[in-house]
Amino acid sequence: MLKKIVLLLLCFWYTLHADAMPPTGNADSLKYALRLNDQYLKEKKLITYIKTYYGYISIDSIKSANARMHEIFLKNNLEDSRAFELFSESIYQNRLLHINEAKTALFAAVELVAKSNDHYLLYEFLTHIAFIQSYEGNAIGAISSFRMAKRETIILNDAYLQAAVNVNISDIYYRYNFYNQSLYYLSQALIISIKHKVREPRLKNVIYYNISENYFRMGRLDSLENYNQKLKDSKDKSYKLYTYIKRTDYYLDLLQHNYKSAIGNILILQKDRLYKFESLDKQNLAIAYYNDNTLDSAKKLIEQVLVDKAQNNHPEIKYNLYELLGEIAVKQNDQKQAAINFNMALQQSKDNTNKLIEVGDVALRMKLDDVENAYNQHVETYKNERLWLIMVVIVALLTIAFITLFYRNIKQKRHYEKLLFAAQKEEISFINSHNIRKHLSNILGIIDVINNSEDKGKEYLEAENYLTYSAKKLDEAIKNISEKLEDGD
Repeated sequence: MLKKIVLLLLCFWYTLHADAMPPTGNADSLKYALRLNDQYLKEKKLITYIKTYYGYISIDSIKSANARMHEIFLKNNLEDSRAFELFSESIYQNRLLHINEAKTALFAAVELVAKSNDHYLLYEFLTHIAFIQSYEGNAIGAISSFRMAKRETIILNDAYLQAAVNVNISDIYYRYNFYNQSLYYLSQALIISIKHKVREPRLKNVIYYNISENYFRMGRLDSLENYNQKLKDSKDKSYKLYTYIKRTDYYLDLLQHNYKSAIGNILILQKDRLYKFESLDKQNLAIAYYNDNTLDSAKKLIEQVLVDKAQNNHPEIKYNLYELLGEIAVKQNDQKQAAINFNMALQQSKDNTNKLIEVGDVALRMKLDDVENAYNQHVETYKNERLWLIMVVIVALLTIAFITLFYRNIKQKRHYEKLLFAAQKEEISFINSHNIRKHLSNILGIIDVINNSEDKGKEYLEAENYLTYSAKKLDEAIKNISEKLEDGD
């Protein structure tokens, strides 16, 4: 698997963060990181720079490179600068294979950032501690560290980091043959990356490849073919994709029992500069040789793998190799060597069983964490939904109150309009009865007098002024009523 042999070099992180980067790190990227005001983004860029910087420096230049890195921390007044310094020191010691010194520096860094509640740096440092513990064969410690790192990703609410830590956890289960648990965490990583639209295609390639590894170990040919095709269909031609595709290609040969084809393909890949040939490929080549009955070649390769220092703390790998050596000795009629190899396999198996018990215990605790996290998420969702419901109810009540007030205002307005209309009507009636009818009666009376007079012309002349006066007053009264009616409109 991706980190199986090269955990010491923290290969998984370089896979995700350092695709085709220059050997000594990009000075411009460092300057850019130092200028950032966003503390979270600044820390991410600095961590990536440090890992890239040490990851590509040759071991001969590592000491001077470490001195230059310390100068950077001295020149720049960084927040948590001491923590960054300890982190770089741990990677430096790791490259020198000084594992205890690397852990000491990281534990000190964790203690510092825990005081300042810097959750991102806590995540990074705990993850690196887990890598070192995994390299040492300390599965219980590695899973516990990943478990704490996972809690930090939830606090940070960073989907990419949550997916990445799930991939790391799945790798521990894979190496101890807990394939279903490994697939569970890989599926969680994939779900998170899809749900939150994580724009990191390299992460998806790693997930597909690790799923392929599990299905290969489980002997599920159809599933392996499916994920082999997913890797081939990937549009992101990132670091190690070529290796993932070629390795899963010969996995298909092995599951289909095409051992000669697998042997030929692995030998070609051993000389392919684009392919990252690892100890894992040697193990698979040995298995292919064994199944092809090329026993001496299989034995030679297994012995090479067993003397590799990377396998010293990994009984989960060594017991299978010793068992295979025992089978080879049986086929070669070397009963004494077979007994020795099977005895070594038994011892490694016991060590592995003890670790399996520990891993199972932590697995249970992690499941409880997952249940707790799921419950907390449901509670948070419920709180959000409840808040929205309360807001909807409040808005509805305010709307009802507004409509009620609006209706009451309209009703009151109409009521007052009716009162005003009644008052105007009464006023107009008063004007009509006291002014118009009065002057009209005067006019009608004068006309009646004139009509009954013997000398109408003389009578008209005498009444003309009164008639004109009454007509003017009648006109004024009519205009007054007209104005009142216009004001009422």
